[in-house]
Amino acid sequence: MIDTQVAPESGDGLEAVYVARDGTERRMPWAWLPQVAGELHDPVRAFPSYKGQRNYSGWYWSATQGRRIGFESWVERDHLIALDFDPAVTAIVS
Repeated sequence: MIDTQVAPESGDGLEAVYVARDGTERRMPWAWLPQVAGELHDPVRAFPSYKGQRNYSGWYWSATQGRRIGFESWVERDHLIALDFDPAVTAIVS
């Protein structure tokens, strides 16, 4: 959990909303997001596929994360690949 005494202040007004592993929705200032990146493991919704769909969704195996990460389009997949090859990137979430 985030220690609000140590978390960075964010005066920009942006918030991050995510669903924790226990299913609860959590809100926090955007600046706190790196502190909870480990909790952001599974996607919130499924990546459906059906005949005739106009986008290509699926799963990408990330060497950075050591697990699959979902994507909803080829553009998103291409971004995942680029992030996976960037040595400065330490975590990727769907």
